[in-house]
Amino acid sequence: MAASDHLRAAFGDAAPEHLAWQTTSPVVSDHERDLVRAAFLPLGHRVLDLGCGEGATLLNLGRSEAAVGVDLFEAKLELARRVLPGCRFVAASAEHLPFEDASFDHVLIRDVVHHLDDPGPAMREVRRVLAPGGRIDVLEPCRYNPLIAVHAITQPVERGELRSTVPFLTALVGRIAEVVAVDRLQPMPIHRLVFHPRFGSFAAGLAPVRAAVGVAEQLAERLVPRWAWAYIHVRGVVRA
Repeated sequence: MAASDHLRAAFGDAAPEHLAWQTTSPVVSDHERDLVRAAFLPLGHRVLDLGCGEGATLLNLGRSEAAVGVDLFEAKLELARRVLPGCRFVAASAEHLPFEDASFDHVLIRDVVHHLDDPGPAMREVRRVLAPGGRIDVLEPCRYNPLIAVHAITQPVERGELRSTVPFLTALVGRIAEVVAVDRLQPMPIHRLVFHPRFGSFAAGLAPVRAAVGVAEQLAERLVPRWAWAYIHVRGVVRA
């Protein structure tokens, strides 16, 4: 099976329930907004969301216009166009972006790198479409987080998360830009498991469950070492 076929089998269909989970569901949507805003704000003027899916990241960032989203799968983009009619959405591969050189001053890449067998060609395309002085922000799961490790081991399509480390991601961004910031976010996102649509999203409506998850995550913030926090954010700037 080709890599694109593998991804199509897992992600080719639109997932309105997942979009709602990320953007409107109790508890989870608040964490999602905090996560992407910590990684991607302030936004540039000409924004490209690479691997945009149904548009959850742009929606949580409050970017309802003047942004472009790219994804492999047209079914996802059809939904994105409905929820973000002021943005432009294009079906394309990250390795062959249908834009002119220096078309953007900010590229957002969330949960994409670990799905690429060789992210090099995609990064070269990102560099091509970024204008001098432009910014790239990469947000990826961290292999050392226990929840991420279990996710990667049990879900074959997510196996690439096991190579996701700070040295790997900083070297990748460093090929095309000067790395100016590295952050680690969300020590232990228990809410993603407890309130996941597949495992019991109904629990998000129960105040005692929400309170218990909140306490557990506050405790994790004190106990989990920063190198094992669940998400890695790397920011790079293309120097003129």
